[in-house]
Amino acid sequence: MTMQSKNNALGFIGILFIAAGLLVWVIRLEMTSYSVAPLVLGGVLLLVFVFMNVGFLVEKLTGRTAVEGANMGIAIVIFLAIVVFLNLLFTKHSVRFDLTEAKKYSLASQTIQLLKGLNVPIDLLYLENPSSPGASKRDRQLLDLYDFYSDNLTYVVIDPEREPDKVQELAPVTIGAVYARKGNQHEKVSPVDENNLTNALLKLLKGGERIVYFTTGHDEHSIDDDQRSGMNFMKQLLEEEGYQVKDLPLYTMEKVPDDAKVVIIAGPKKPFFETEIQALQDYLTYGGNLFAMIDPETDSGLEAFFDENYGVVFGNDYVVENNPLQQILGGSPIVPLIGELGSHEIVNSFGRSVPAIQFPIVQSVKLKDALPEGMQGTEIVKTSAQSWAEKDVAGLKSQGQAGMDEGVDIKGPVPIAIALTVPAEERISDGTAEEKEESAEEESDSDEVEELDKKPQARLVVFGDSDFATNRVYRNSMDLFLNSVNWLSGQEDLISIRPKDDAGQPIFVNQVQANVLFYTSLVILPGCVAIFGILIGLRRRFRG
Repeated sequence: MTMQSKNNALGFIGILFIAAGLLVWVIRLEMTSYSVAPLVLGGVLLLVFVFMNVGFLVEKLTGRTAVEGANMGIAIVIFLAIVVFLNLLFTKHSVRFDLTEAKKYSLASQTIQLLKGLNVPIDLLYLENPSSPGASKRDRQLLDLYDFYSDNLTYVVIDPEREPDKVQELAPVTIGAVYARKGNQHEKVSPVDENNLTNALLKLLKGGERIVYFTTGHDEHSIDDDQRSGMNFMKQLLEEEGYQVKDLPLYTMEKVPDDAKVVIIAGPKKPFFETEIQALQDYLTYGGNLFAMIDPETDSGLEAFFDENYGVVFGNDYVVENNPLQQILGGSPIVPLIGELGSHEIVNSFGRSVPAIQFPIVQSVKLKDALPEGMQGTEIVKTSAQSWAEKDVAGLKSQGQAGMDEGVDIKGPVPIAIALTVPAEERISDGTAEEKEESAEEESDSDEVEELDKKPQARLVVFGDSDFATNRVYRNSMDLFLNSVNWLSGQEDLISIRPKDDAGQPIFVNQVQANVLFYTSLVILPGCVAIFGILIGLRRRFRG
């Protein structure tokens, strides 16, 4: 005789309550009364149903249907085991894909370069703030990205209230901050974002402050001017890269400060004094780094300095580009675009994609055929083959048009930017001749070989225009500008394309809202369909 189950509704209602409690738990990410109450009530109803139907359940579990169900259960277990194995495999050897247009959920390529080049262990200590779970999750996701790209970087999460002994050496501490540590050195990162974290790693790896000076006193573009002709945006970008940016009133000084990593001359309109030029010469003689942006038709007093000492010749002309498409789109013939890139660390990161950077009123800048001994130069930026360097600037201004004059003008591609490396001298340290001789005798042969491999050098980058780096066009030119500064300062690991602004309009949801969307679409609705299907199947079976 087949036994019939009693009070089936109790069992189904109990299961529904348990499912509801679990759903509330996974959505809210914590066990609250809203999840505990349905779980307890569902468990009680399910136990009552089991107690009232013991005989029926025993009969069902020992019959033919139970054997078939057991086989199905074994198949499900095997399937889940395969899924778990694949999950572990993909976790160990994971690959990330960011399908957003602006690569919003990826690290910038210069950060990836830095992480892949790490050859010393660095620990990141994240002081989690329990009262801000959203911020903690965001910060952990960023740290996961950093950890993904380097085996020499690890991070740990610390609750400073529960584990105060682990942060004693960092005191005073900031909750929610990351402390990057290499040996006995550490840098605090707060707020936690990619710029700050990458700059902290650079400080640990490179050591010391990196200071960039902009010369003043010659009507240069001001780094504090946020108008179209200023360079305030470039200053902000340099600071985001970890540089300190300062003014350099060289006319009031005897020499360039010793802590100057790079000196930038941004479009002077008045000539430099002889004492200033001599200070720049001394700075380069001992391995300084100079970034000069000299506009045409200006008397900066530096033209002869570059020509005689470094073989850099300014054309004092206007580069004109006869590009019909550019003119149709509203461009000007005297605002040429980049046409070609040389082979150099500054521009290699652009690959085959030539950036659309405008150079408003730019002059030609070329290298002499015979450079001074030991110097190496590269023409890193040229205009297109449809351009030329117009020597008759007065005629161009008066007539508003010009043509290429064979034998007079320079036919394109016209070089407008140059990068140079120059042998430099070592600074003579203080001390007597006897002390220096004794120190030299103590050096081993291997040390001497190593010193020969590390000969000091000065670096120069020279552009025939300064307007390309001003606020009005900085979005297109910032990569070229920052790459130039990074190369000059020896930060080649930072030379790459910066991430662009997000062009889309994303919808932001918090974690609870995301979970509601996920479980509603993938659990609740499919679950309802499955439950109704089971109920209909059971009903037909019991009736049949």
